[in-house]
Amino acid sequence: MRAETRNEYRERIEAAVRFVLSRLDNPPSPVEIADHAGFSRFHFGRVFSLAVGEPLSEFVRRLRMERAAWKLENTADGVLELAIEAGYESAEGFSRAFRAVFLISPSEYRNEPSRHQVSSPSEVHWCPNGRERTPLLLLEGETSMEARIEKVDPRTVVALRHVGPYYLIGEKFGQVAGWGARHQVPYGEAIGIWYDNPEVVPAAELRSDACLTVPDGFALPPDDLELRITKVEGGEYAVATHMGSYEGLGDAWARFYGQAIPALGRELAETPSFEMYMNDCSKVPIEEVRTDLFVRLK
Repeated sequence: MRAETRNEYRERIEAAVRFVLSRLDNPPSPVEIADHAGFSRFHFGRVFSLAVGEPLSEFVRRLRMERAAWKLENTADGVLELAIEAGYESAEGFSRAFRAVFLISPSEYRNEPSRHQVSSPSEVHWCPNGRERTPLLLLEGETSMEARIEKVDPRTVVALRHVGPYYLIGEKFGQVAGWGARHQVPYGEAIGIWYDNPEVVPAAELRSDACLTVPDGFALPPDDLELRITKVEGGEYAVATHMGSYEGLGDAWARFYGQAIPALGRELAETPSFEMYMNDCSKVPIEEVRTDLFVRLK
């Protein structure tokens, strides 16, 4: 990663971390943090979690829990008061969560305090006098994945919606491929479009589309599938290639967002990311299966 790009990302992540720490009693939304730190709203949650090693919600929860542990040791604040301050509606819920982190109950901790900090990939912790150190960003190392910038033409696609964990979209691709064969559709590439950030949206609510590219002006023939025609926007994209099993795509996206894209030094657009499946996984050896990853640039 170029030094100037690394420094810019460090400054933005630093701004995001400072903003979160200043608002622990009223945690800002991902949109608020993205605007404050100058990140794309659409992609911020994933960029943040890959940079600091924790999803934003877990980052906030841990910092609040560290603060509660320190207060148990150093103040007379009641458990219910600390529970509410940490975002829990009851002392019971707080106590369960506290025990899961510190392995003892709040009352036991108050009598025999041990540590008020827990493991943090970024080494950012809550401290009574402010942060002890700057974040150790996981995007600082070199990555084996190379990103490139490509001009992508707009595409018309037939899309079949999938709601749920992204890795389960394969069934929808089977359905849309079967539809194409039934109707002898002159389709081109297979594309998966991802609309939600899995670091923010629950897995059961993630929206994605299994798509086949079709000629402009294509009219859908009657069918039982809930298909629709939509567009993949054209423009400049950050692109990276993953070779191998589809099971490795989660790690590939992590390297892409966490290291390869920042190295390009470009801003991300507020549009969905997508994958393009460049060959047929049933016809080539697994190590030759190629998937290209696309994120649109401003």
